[in-house]
Amino acid sequence: ETGDSSDVLAHPDRVTSVAVSPSGGCILTGCVDQKVRKWSAVPPYTLMEWECTLPLAEEDSKEDCKVGFLDDELFVVGYEKLFIMKVDDGSVVRSFKTEFETNGPFETNGHVLSITALHPNLFLTGHENGSIQEWDTNSDNCVHTFKDHSDHVQSIAKVNDLHFISGSNDHTFKLWNIQSKDCIRTFSGHTSAVDAVMYMPTRNTVLTGSDDENIKVWALNELISDVVIGE
Repeated sequence: ETGDSSDVLAHPDRVTSVAVSPSGGCILTGCVDQKVRKWSAVPPYTLMEWECTLPLAEEDSKEDCKVGFLDDELFVVGYEKLFIMKVDDGSVVRSFKTEFETNGPFETNGHVLSITALHPNLFLTGHENGSIQEWDTNSDNCVHTFKDHSDHVQSIAKVNDLHFISGSNDHTFKLWNIQSKDCIRTFSGHTSAVDAVMYMPTRNTVLTGSDDENIKVWALNELISDVVIGE
């Protein structure tokens, strides 16, 4: 069965990113037309107030546009460049260009593939060169680069205030410690790219979705048992 037309958030081209505000009040979508759109999170999901076009990449190119909320007032959008923007009117607060290495196992320009906030002043971006960058919104600086994946980092999810997970085209997902900057463990089992990762705090488990057409459920168990889940 399919929903009626009121359930469709229509876009003119491929949708590459969806984010829901922490309070659940609105939805942001990124599209390859390099526009960010703000939608009501209440049916009939109408387009709210604004949509904005950003110079995320070369003119007339169609590239992935990734979005992620910092809090209910600010969000991050990016591809080759990163912008911190206001939720209420779509205005740009700050913008900065990411820095990348190109001497990895494959040629890359380091495009942003995923954005996840750890808290309002800190967020993570996953890149084509296999790195994960940690950004301080107060200084607009990359404060650390996590390196352990050997291919594109497609998805990042916060576990709690001390840990996050990342999924990659290298067929793995990894559990990281934010404070020590260490990769705690690499989880293997998929036979293709891990495109999506999600943490379920009530069960202390991770869901992963892959190009191998499988969704797997993983137990973290004692790996983060010393941390209060859901902090």
